Amino acid sequence: MFTLKQFLKALFLPPTPWLLLLLTVLIFWQRRWARKLLFLTFLLIVGLHCGPANYALRYQLESRYSPLLDPRKVGAYDAIVVLTSGSMQASGLIPFPSVDEHMFRRLDEAWRLYRIQPKPIIISGGHVNPFTPAMDENRIARDFLIKWGVPKHDVIGEEKSRDTFENALESEKILKKRGWKRYLLVTSAMHMPRSMLVFGARVPDPIPAPGDFSIGSFELSPFDFFPNESVAPKMFATIHEYIGWANYYWRLNYSAD
Repeated sequence: MFTLKQFLKALFLPPTPWLLLLLTVLIFWQRRWARKLLFLTFLLIVGLHCGPANYALRYQLESRYSPLLDPRKVGAYDAIVVLTSGSMQASGLIPFPSVDEHMFRRLDEAWRLYRIQPKPIIISGGHVNPFTPAMDENRIARDFLIKWGVPKHDVIGEEKSRDTFENALESEKILKKRGWKRYLLVTSAMHMPRSMLVFGARVPDPIPAPGDFSIGSFELSPFDFFPNESVAPKMFATIHEYIGWANYYWRLNYSAD
């Protein structure tokens, strides 16, 4: 089921939908509706890959939960749960194991919160791609915290989960085993609505502690109305979050599993 979901993501996330739409137009070009579909595809590509649309869609996600500036103000809690993003092994031209910018910012936020009020940190997330071997992604993330000064006994790895839904299920096992209830949930601000949806339903009582914000003040220039390479990956991630939220909402409310 997980592998099927990965294929569906590749099918429904850009740029595959645009390619399928253009292929449909090419096959049925003699039909009037195909020429209308070409115009619609053009509008979608231009509209979704320009600055204002990207800002509006991401703002709705990132503004949902405010940053937790002082964790002492939310009352007692037992742990900090950090959801993983991307990690890289030392291979090819990469000399040392590292993490992507989103994972770095999540870890940086967890480290900031830990310095204010030290609590055990659970790093939740393992290998995702079913067609490649595991690369110690979780260990690489844990090592960053240990290098920054978090005691090794306060860094707990959870390597079984492959997506946010499994993050919640596997984190729940660790929290229950240790008798921990309230916890800070750290992930990217854009990823937080989906995370709080599933963690709130499966592992109460999460306290949102978003990091990795990308939305600053709104500034508009004429070039922002043109599609550009910096907006494209952001739009991919944004659409991924909306689809992921809808999927989890359906699973929690209508699915039998």
